[in-house]
Amino acid sequence: MNDKIIEHFANPTRSKIFLEIFTGEQITAKKLLEKLPDISQPTLYRHIKAMLDDGMIEVVGEKKIRGVVEKSYSAKFDWAADMERIVTENDGPGFMQIFLQYITGVINEFRTYCESDNVDIVGDGAGFSVAPICATDEEFQDAMMKIGEIIQSLITATPTEGSKLRSLYMVIVPPKKV
Repeated sequence: MNDKIIEHFANPTRSKIFLEIFTGEQITAKKLLEKLPDISQPTLYRHIKAMLDDGMIEVVGEKKIRGVVEKSYSAKFDWAADMERIVTENDGPGFMQIFLQYITGVINEFRTYCESDNVDIVGDGAGFSVAPICATDEEFQDAMMKIGEIIQSLITATPTEGSKLRSLYMVIVPPKKV
Protein backbone atom coordinates (compact mmCIF):
# COMPACT_ATOMS: atom_id res chain seq x y z
CA MET A 1 0.00 0.00 0.00
CA ASN A 2 1.26 3.51 -0.59
CA ASP A 3 0.53 7.08 0.52
CA LYS A 4 -0.99 8.00 -2.87
CA ILE A 5 -4.14 6.00 -2.09
CA ILE A 6 -5.44 8.70 0.28
CA GLU A 7 -5.11 11.22 -2.56
CA HIS A 8 -7.22 8.95 -4.77
CA PHE A 9 -10.00 8.75 -2.16
CA ALA A 10 -9.92 12.53 -1.82
CA ASN A 11 -10.71 12.88 -5.54
CA PRO A 12 -14.50 12.53 -6.01
CA THR A 13 -14.22 11.12 -9.54
CA ARG A 14 -11.66 8.50 -8.54
CA SER A 15 -13.71 7.63 -5.45
CA LYS A 16 -16.74 6.96 -7.67
CA ILE A 17 -14.66 4.86 -10.07
CA PHE A 18 -13.05 2.92 -7.22
CA LEU A 19 -16.40 2.29 -5.57
CA GLU A 20 -17.72 0.74 -8.80
CA ILE A 21 -14.56 -1.36 -9.22
CA PHE A 22 -14.69 -2.45 -5.57
CA THR A 23 -18.40 -3.24 -5.87
CA GLY A 24 -18.08 -5.32 -9.00
CA GLU A 25 -15.00 -7.17 -7.76
CA GLN A 26 -14.01 -7.27 -11.43
CA ILE A 27 -15.21 -4.77 -14.02
CA THR A 28 -14.30 -3.48 -17.48
CA ALA A 29 -13.94 0.16 -18.54
CA LYS A 30 -16.99 -0.31 -20.79
CA LYS A 31 -19.11 -1.33 -17.78
CA LEU A 32 -17.70 1.57 -15.77
CA LEU A 33 -18.77 4.00 -18.48
CA GLU A 34 -22.29 2.50 -18.42
CA LYS A 35 -22.50 2.84 -14.62
CA LEU A 36 -20.91 6.31 -14.56
CA PRO A 37 -22.40 8.18 -17.54
CA ASP A 38 -21.28 11.55 -16.12
CA ILE A 39 -17.61 10.59 -16.65
CA SER A 40 -16.22 10.88 -20.19
CA GLN A 41 -14.20 8.03 -21.68
CA PRO A 42 -10.89 9.99 -21.77
CA THR A 43 -11.37 11.09 -18.15
CA LEU A 44 -12.17 7.54 -17.07
CA TYR A 45 -9.06 6.13 -18.75
CA ARG A 46 -6.87 8.88 -17.27
CA HIS A 47 -8.11 8.06 -13.75
CA ILE A 48 -7.80 4.31 -14.31
CA LYS A 49 -4.19 4.77 -15.43
CA ALA A 50 -3.38 6.85 -12.33
CA MET A 51 -4.99 4.26 -10.03
CA LEU A 52 -3.11 1.45 -11.79
CA ASP A 53 0.19 3.35 -11.54
CA ASP A 54 -0.30 3.93 -7.81
CA GLY A 55 -1.31 0.34 -7.04
CA MET A 56 -4.89 1.07 -6.04
CA ILE A 57 -6.35 -1.22 -8.70
CA GLU A 58 -4.97 -3.96 -10.92
CA VAL A 59 -5.70 -5.64 -14.23
CA VAL A 60 -7.17 -9.07 -13.47
CA GLY A 61 -8.20 -10.16 -16.93
CA GLU A 62 -7.83 -9.42 -20.61
CA LYS A 63 -10.12 -10.47 -23.45
CA LYS A 64 -9.63 -9.75 -27.16
CA ILE A 65 -12.79 -8.39 -28.77
CA ARG A 66 -12.66 -7.49 -32.49
CA GLY A 67 -8.93 -6.83 -32.35
CA VAL A 68 -9.10 -4.72 -29.18
CA VAL A 69 -8.00 -5.96 -25.77
CA GLU A 70 -10.66 -5.36 -23.11
CA LYS A 71 -9.20 -5.30 -19.60
CA SER A 72 -10.98 -6.16 -16.38
CA TYR A 73 -10.00 -4.27 -13.23
CA SER A 74 -10.18 -5.12 -9.56
CA ALA A 75 -9.25 -3.39 -6.30
CA LYS A 76 -5.76 -4.31 -5.17
CA PHE A 77 -5.01 -4.86 -1.52
CA ASP A 78 -4.44 -7.66 0.98
CA TRP A 79 -6.42 -6.75 4.11
CA ALA A 80 -4.80 -9.29 6.44
CA ALA A 81 -1.17 -8.62 5.49
CA ASP A 82 -1.67 -4.86 5.37
CA MET A 83 -3.43 -4.77 8.74
CA GLU A 84 -0.79 -6.90 10.45
CA ARG A 85 2.00 -4.63 9.23
CA ILE A 86 0.07 -1.45 10.07
CA VAL A 87 -0.70 -2.55 13.63
CA THR A 88 2.83 -3.85 14.24
CA GLU A 89 4.40 -0.60 12.99
CA ASN A 90 1.71 1.76 14.42
CA ASP A 91 1.42 3.16 10.91
CA GLY A 92 -1.19 5.95 11.15
CA PRO A 93 -1.33 6.82 7.43
CA GLY A 94 -1.58 3.12 6.54
CA PHE A 95 -4.35 2.69 9.12
CA MET A 96 -6.20 5.56 7.43
CA GLN A 97 -5.87 3.84 4.04
CA ILE A 98 -7.32 0.59 5.41
CA PHE A 99 -10.13 2.59 7.04
CA LEU A 100 -10.94 4.26 3.71
CA GLN A 101 -11.17 0.84 2.06
CA TYR A 102 -13.42 -0.37 4.89
CA ILE A 103 -15.67 2.69 4.64
CA THR A 104 -15.85 2.24 0.86
CA GLY A 105 -17.30 -1.22 1.46
CA VAL A 106 -19.77 0.15 4.01
CA ILE A 107 -20.85 2.91 1.62
CA ASN A 108 -21.35 0.38 -1.15
CA GLU A 109 -23.50 -1.92 0.98
CA PHE A 110 -25.54 1.01 2.33
CA ARG A 111 -25.97 2.48 -1.16
CA THR A 112 -27.11 -0.87 -2.55
CA TYR A 113 -29.73 -1.09 0.20
CA CYS A 114 -30.92 2.50 -0.25
CA GLU A 115 -31.25 2.06 -4.02
CA SER A 116 -33.22 -1.19 -3.77
CA ASP A 117 -36.91 -1.20 -4.67
CA ASN A 118 -38.13 -2.52 -1.34
CA VAL A 119 -36.56 -0.18 1.24
CA ASP A 120 -38.28 -0.40 4.64
CA ILE A 121 -35.98 1.58 6.92
CA VAL A 122 -37.83 0.89 10.17
CA GLY A 123 -38.87 -2.68 9.32
CA ASP A 124 -35.39 -3.61 8.13
CA GLY A 125 -33.77 -2.12 11.24
CA ALA A 126 -31.53 0.09 9.10
CA GLY A 127 -29.77 3.07 10.61
CA PHE A 128 -26.61 4.61 11.91
CA SER A 129 -25.66 6.50 15.05
CA VAL A 130 -22.81 7.76 17.17
CA ALA A 131 -22.50 7.31 20.92
CA PRO A 132 -19.90 9.42 22.74
CA ILE A 133 -18.63 7.28 25.63
CA CYS A 134 -16.71 8.42 28.70
CA ALA A 135 -14.97 5.48 30.38
CA THR A 136 -11.62 4.36 31.73
CA ASP A 137 -9.55 2.09 29.47
CA GLU A 138 -10.56 -0.87 31.63
CA GLU A 139 -14.27 0.00 31.52
CA PHE A 140 -14.10 0.48 27.77
CA GLN A 141 -12.30 -2.86 27.21
CA ASP A 142 -14.86 -4.61 29.43
CA ALA A 143 -17.74 -3.08 27.45
CA MET A 144 -16.12 -4.08 24.13
CA MET A 145 -15.69 -7.66 25.39
CA LYS A 146 -19.39 -7.82 26.36
CA ILE A 147 -20.48 -6.34 23.02
CA GLY A 148 -18.18 -8.83 21.26
CA GLU A 149 -19.81 -11.73 23.13
CA ILE A 150 -23.30 -10.55 22.14
CA ILE A 151 -22.29 -10.10 18.51
CA GLN A 152 -20.47 -13.46 18.43
CA SER A 153 -23.61 -15.22 19.65
CA LEU A 154 -25.56 -13.64 16.78
CA ILE A 155 -22.85 -14.51 14.23
CA THR A 156 -22.80 -18.17 15.25
CA ALA A 157 -26.58 -18.56 15.72
CA THR A 158 -28.36 -20.92 13.36
CA PRO A 159 -30.75 -18.94 11.15
CA THR A 160 -34.40 -19.56 11.92
CA GLU A 161 -37.59 -18.68 10.09
CA GLY A 162 -37.91 -14.90 10.08
CA SER A 163 -34.16 -14.34 10.50
CA LYS A 164 -32.75 -11.56 8.35
CA LEU A 165 -29.12 -11.11 7.40
CA ARG A 166 -27.83 -7.69 8.48
CA SER A 167 -24.38 -6.16 8.57
CA LEU A 168 -23.27 -4.40 11.73
CA TYR A 169 -20.24 -2.14 11.37
CA MET A 170 -18.33 -0.60 14.24
CA VAL A 171 -15.81 2.20 14.19
CA ILE A 172 -14.03 3.24 17.36
CA VAL A 173 -12.44 6.67 17.31
CA PRO A 174 -9.97 7.21 20.17
CA PRO A 175 -9.87 10.52 22.05
CA LYS A 176 -7.81 13.42 20.76
CA LYS A 177 -4.40 13.51 22.36
CA VAL A 178 -3.40 16.93 23.63
